[in-house]
Amino acid sequence: MSEAEKTSENSDLSPSTHFAFQHKIFGVKGAYFKLTHDSKEPAFFVELGEMKGAIPVRSICQEFGIDKDSTDAELLGTISSSLKFVKEIHPNDSIPTEILDGSASWSIEEIHKQIARGRITMQLISWLAGSEEIITNIGELESIANDPHTKDKVQKAFKEIADKLGITKDDVVEKVDDVIRELSFIEALRDHYSQIKKISTNIDKLRTVYKRDRGMMEDLSRIHTLIEPVINNFERSFDQIDAQTCEVLTILKNFDPTIDHIRKTRDDLHQRFMIWDDMINGWKNLQPEEDPEVERQLKATYRFLAQNFIQSQSWRLGNV
Repeated sequence: MSEAEKTSENSDLSPSTHFAFQHKIFGVKGAYFKLTHDSKEPAFFVELGEMKGAIPVRSICQEFGIDKDSTDAELLGTISSSLKFVKEIHPNDSIPTEILDGSASWSIEEIHKQIARGRITMQLISWLAGSEEIITNIGELESIANDPHTKDKVQKAFKEIADKLGITKDDVVEKVDDVIRELSFIEALRDHYSQIKKISTNIDKLRTVYKRDRGMMEDLSRIHTLIEPVINNFERSFDQIDAQTCEVLTILKNFDPTIDHIRKTRDDLHQRFMIWDDMINGWKNLQPEEDPEVERQLKATYRFLAQNFIQSQSWRLGNV
């Protein structure tokens, strides 16, 4: 595609759905927006010869004479909130759908939809029996789904709920489908979280592996102290969203606020998980055993935790 064709294509993009900037500074090859490594401030990164410069987003209008009432200025105002959902933004990228309509801009797998549907199905059946409960274990959910009586019980629950709420059965089915779709993203995040939890579990196992190595035990103790409150906070977030979506009738009575709350929790967890990608990849093929590669990853883990999760304690990991 020629430069003229690219320019023509870009001019067709709407600033209501894309970062369709007009100022020539945003046309610099390879330029992008990202949070700075140290202060986590939104910045515009451009190549300056062999070096890369970072211009704070808050300074761009003044630095390049961009009218504060212009479309470019408005789009710059959207950059900060958008970087909560994506790691990098390039000029002409789509604005995240979280900003546009509240839906998730990232995809999930079919298994997560199945888990969410199984969970809600179980809640409907148990509600019908008079004792609602939450099940997230995939084996138990599959057993329920394969029960030949499940479909009849669900249809009966739909009808009784419709009668209680004074709406049609079709309305109930539609709302339940919406809830399942939103909870599917929570299940995807729960799955992703299991990989973070595995890092914490590996740390605990390594404390047994290195129990005779005083230096390593001190390092592992420091890492454990840093990661434990992080894991507890994640667990608390999942417990809270489970508790607040455990009663189908209550969900449907407060449908819009519940959907908003699920999305807020989804966005919060997704943002908190984004910084863990490198850590997850670093531990991916490692086993909790005495190994130089494991020890290198432990040092990287400490640096990551110390940088991102400030604690009242202050110490250094040996030879970091």
